Amino acid sequence: MLSKFDRSFTWANQFVVGSLMLAMAILVFANVVLRYLFGTSLPWVEEITRYMMIWVAWLAVGLAMREGAHIAIDNFQNALPPLWAQWLRFSVFLMMLGFFAIVAWFGLKYSLFAWKQESAVLRLSLGAIYLAIPVGSLLMLVHTLLMSRRLITHQTNAEDQAKAAEFSVV
Repeated sequence: MLSKFDRSFTWANQFVVGSLMLAMAILVFANVVLRYLFGTSLPWVEEITRYMMIWVAWLAVGLAMREGAHIAIDNFQNALPPLWAQWLRFSVFLMMLGFFAIVAWFGLKYSLFAWKQESAVLRLSLGAIYLAIPVGSLLMLVHTLLMSRRLITHQTNAEDQAKAAEFSVV
């Protein structure tokens, strides 16, 4: 059951990120066409795509971690005896959970603080835009919990490492 939730959660996260990126591409392309073919452009496109990019970055960070695309230095843990290495990974895992929870908390506080401020063109609530920070942090927290066994036991093989290297280049 947890595996089904994990797949559904990851798929939904990927779908939202992909949809936002597609919408950004369409809006920017349409604005470029309008500018160069018709001599006009929509002033709100630059602003909305900037805010969409913020949301994409925060929503995609957990997906990048799942693929091993974040920088990781594992020389020290590889040099340790297996039991000590697992203890180190467990400690790091707990610190990650704490860090994501703290970022979510302060991100929410900042979002609520900025809720009444408005963007320049569209008059969107800046708090709604900053809400990407706690939402992305909570998603990262869930991704971390769903990957807990793999993170703590360090279950990776050459194929996973090659996939992560390929993903990080893209």
